Order: sequence, then C-alpha cells, then structure tokens
Amino acid sequence: MHQRIGSRRWLAATASTIGLMFGTATLGHAEPPADTPADPYPQMAHIESWYDQLEPDRFFIPDHPGVWFLSPSGLNCGIWTWGSFGCAGDIPGAPAGDNHIAWFNGNRGVHHGWTAAIQFPAGQAAQTLPPRSYVTYESTTCATTPDGNTYCGHGDFKFLITPSGPWFKGWDDRRSYVCNSYQTCPP
Repeated sequence: MHQRIGSRRWLAATASTIGLMFGTATLGHAEPPADTPADPYPQMAHIESWYDQLEPDRFFIPDHPGVWFLSPSGLNCGIWTWGSFGCAGDIPGAPAGDNHIAWFNGNRGVHHGWTAAIQFPAGQAAQTLPPRSYVTYESTTCATTPDGNTYCGHGDFKFLITPSGPWFKGWDDRRSYVCNSYQTCPP
C-alpha cells in the first residue's frame, strides 16, 4: 500500500513538472519570409474611423452613372455599376500607353491596360476627393490618404495608387496575389 502512494506521488510530481514545462513555454515570434510583400492597403476600420466620409451625390455628374472624382495627382477615378471602380490617366510606373486600372464586377481581379480601357465607362470628374476623405457607393469605397495616395476597394478587389506606382490585387488560376506596380506580378 505504501508503495502505491509513493508511485502516485511520483506520477503526480512528474505530470506537474511536464505540465509546467509546456504550460510556461515562451511563445516564439517568426517574421514572414523576406519575399512576402507587406499589405500596402489602408485598413477599412482606420478609414471609417479617421477619414471624413463624403456623400456620393457630391460626385455625380450629369448623364454618367456613378460617382466620379479626381485624385490629388489628377487621375480621373470613378465608382459605377455594381461597385465597379477604376482610375484613368498618367498612372505612375505604368508602361507607356497603359493609362487605365480598374476592377469590373464579375472579374476575378483588378487589371490594367487595354482590357481595362475598353470597359471603362465615359465620365470626367469635376472635383477632387480631398486627402483624408472617402466616398462609398454601390458597396465600393474609394479614399485619398493623408499623403495623397488613392485607394479603392470592393471586398478583396482593391488597388492603391502611390507616386512610386500602384499596388493591386491580381489573380491567376492558382492563387490571388498582391502586385507592386507592373513588373512584380508572377508570370
């Protein structure tokens, strides 16, 4: 009997020691691989909390559906049918003649160039979306960051146009990815 009590104490002490070893282990922190791009997009919660929301009707233009605004750099941008969005003009970092970037409802990703240009609706904005403000129309939000970048997003479909080039959510049949400018998208 005395031996069973000693065995139980030994088993309890061993179990407690193992429990303390694993229960008090310090969690490690691993950095993502160096080739993983950081998420460049502003967070919607931050935009909704700290930016000024402007009413869409401020950006309506006659005979052209949707909202139309100028970016601080002069791009003609809009949100139109079913939340489709895009910008046209001299896009930083774009190849010569590549002056449209857009997402159209039903597409799997944001795209640029002639495929965006042929679908881009007519409309010329008259007023600028000021820094630290945003407009939401048809479930799409476009914003101008305090440093003058232009962001538009509809769920996972989004782009951010900066002076050094655009970031946009691209797509291929294997996975979606974030591209910085035009040369960083996987082939």
